[in-house]
Amino acid sequence: MLQTKTPAEPDKVKAFILVCNGADDPFISQGNISDFKKEMDSAGVSYEFKNYPGAVHAFTNPEATENGKKFNIPIAYNEKADKESWEEMKEVFEKVF
Repeated sequence: MLQTKTPAEPDKVKAFILVCNGADDPFISQGNISDFKKEMDSAGVSYEFKNYPGAVHAFTNPEATENGKKFNIPIAYNEKADKESWEEMKEVFEKVF
């Protein structure tokens, strides 16, 4: 389970947060996602949460698939999600900077 040691508090988080998540990542549960969103909403944090269907952990790393097989862990590269998340990040940078 993903837990923060220091929960977000109102007026403490000034940055916009973009979360790019592999929707099929077995390391992150729906409960983790729900808890994260509740925490951000409660603190009034400006964020965007993107879920990429078919993507698992490490989806932006071109070496992930090979490493996942080598070490028997559920990670894999996903070109579509990688490109979409890169575009999302560029859009956020355009808005923020």
